[in-house]
Amino acid sequence: MKLKSYLSNLLYLWAVVTLRSRAINAECSTSQFACDNGGCISQFDVCNGVKNCPDGSDETPLTCISQRQHCLKPYFQCSYGACVIGTAGCNGVNDCADGSDETLLRCGNEDDLRQFDRRLKGNCQDDEIKCPSGICLDKSRSLCDGKDDCGDGTGFDESVALCGHLECPGYSFKCGTGGCISGALSCNGQNDCFDGSDEAPLLCNTTKKVTSPTAVVIPLEQLGCSLPPGDELPILKDHYGRVLLPPITRATVYFSCQPGYILVGDESSHCANRKWSSETAPKCVKYCDSKGELDGYSTKAICTSAGQNVDCSQRLHPPGTEVKFVCATGFQTLSTTLPDMKCMKGGYWNRQRQRCDQECGQIATPTKSFSANGYTINNTVVPWHVGLYAGHTEKSYSFMCGGSLLTPDLVITAAHCVYDETVRRAYSYDTFRVIAAKFYRNYKNTTSDERWQDVRNIILAPDYKGRTNNYFNDLALLVLVEPFELSNVIRPICVHFSEFAEKETINNDVQGKFAGWSIEDKRELQFVPAVSKMNSMCLQELRDIQSDKFCIFTQGKSLACRGDSGGGFTAVRQSNAFSRDTSRHFLYGIISNAPNADQCAHSLTILTNIQHFKQIITTAIINSISTRS
Repeated sequence: MKLKSYLSNLLYLWAVVTLRSRAINAECSTSQFACDNGGCISQFDVCNGVKNCPDGSDETPLTCISQRQHCLKPYFQCSYGACVIGTAGCNGVNDCADGSDETLLRCGNEDDLRQFDRRLKGNCQDDEIKCPSGICLDKSRSLCDGKDDCGDGTGFDESVALCGHLECPGYSFKCGTGGCISGALSCNGQNDCFDGSDEAPLLCNTTKKVTSPTAVVIPLEQLGCSLPPGDELPILKDHYGRVLLPPITRATVYFSCQPGYILVGDESSHCANRKWSSETAPKCVKYCDSKGELDGYSTKAICTSAGQNVDCSQRLHPPGTEVKFVCATGFQTLSTTLPDMKCMKGGYWNRQRQRCDQECGQIATPTKSFSANGYTINNTVVPWHVGLYAGHTEKSYSFMCGGSLLTPDLVITAAHCVYDETVRRAYSYDTFRVIAAKFYRNYKNTTSDERWQDVRNIILAPDYKGRTNNYFNDLALLVLVEPFELSNVIRPICVHFSEFAEKETINNDVQGKFAGWSIEDKRELQFVPAVSKMNSMCLQELRDIQSDKFCIFTQGKSLACRGDSGGGFTAVRQSNAFSRDTSRHFLYGIISNAPNADQCAHSLTILTNIQHFKQIITTAIINSISTRS
């Protein structure tokens, strides 16, 4: 009896196993869904938020992403495409298989979000997240863009936790984990989403992958000499420059790469008996382009690759290259250190370079002292003052005017210094050269501190018409070919713009100074103290003064003379815009002209009030900082 009972149980178990095996391996009916493990479930149980297949294959982006168009309100659409009850979002229950209805970024309160953001940030910058691999990624540039920017294969920056709550624009495609890519990239034959959902078979009307065992297919390129896969495969050519296609069985091959890729390995090799004469074939590696990425006048870069210092100025850098930054002289940052950059596999930088903020209106400790007209001066007193020279030949330049440095590549001066009265327009920009730290006015009388830059653009104030309109709007900006490197004798001046009536009153009774070169002896640099009067006060002595002007009266025996035009009238003022050293030198006006003057002005000097030119000046400064700092 015991043996009979044992055999009955054994037959029963065999029957159950057999039936289950048949059920799993049997083809599913048209009303059923075939799970990846071979099981069958009802079509009505697919993409409903619950994993009904043992392997969960009924609730994946590859299965459900194409269902999005059918999931309309009042239903709730999970990130991967499933359609669930409309109250699913933030109801405290995971109604979506991927939890996209209950992510912290979707449902958390402000305290939760702040704490989550701090955890993501780690020791990175405020606008970055820290990957499990330890690198820092720029949120605005690398997060939820479809690519595994962390580069460690985890797809951390493309996870549902970080991206599942996002709403993508109508022209884009939303990946199964929530990232957004261009709509044109879906169904293009390449996985542009980290999870491959943009190439889902049901979405793209392609054949679903077969899960049963299939014959092993050997790639053509492996039949002959081995070649790198995918994007690493070089262009193959023979001795005559004809393109060769794999497999390569016997030939001398010359290798090259597409633009943007670098060939790593020998440029040619001979293939015979499935072996290369150079042991292995070279591969094409996508390098990071440094153009516009590492260079800027506000920072200095230090590049290393494989533990060795490399030249940051080279155009292309291999994956793994790390770049450290420090603020350049004359710039500062509130951060303890500047974040590093790294070239990632795939040929892109993990973040953008962080710029430093420009210091202005500061005077360094004097290094050299001189005397002119009774005033002791040195070449650090007015480090923003520059000389403008017009070229006749490469070695022959004549002095024109003064000017003031606003940024390392932007100079403000008087419009009449660069204006041709005959043809009523500015001279060609390549006529001029700007010299900073110029102590002697004569072009050929130089010092070791001097630096020069040519001009690449001239921006005249609108409606400037020269003498015919009594120098109304007498202001110009010069954009330099290359920025000056700041130092203790080359530094920019500060500018500030007021509103309403203060645009005029700000220039009244200001005790300041302007810089120029003496008209005697060696024509050395000097500064002249002066006091300013606003426009309405100047009218008492000069009835035809233009509305965009104010005037100054020099003090002591120094005067404003020919050649001082274009120079800036500056004064010290307090500013809360700076965290340290709040006492700075600010620019108030540009020397324009003097009434009834011959070699020097005998009474008042007329200046252009920069307050009337806020738009043109701030636009030029912002452009300089955004494109070249």
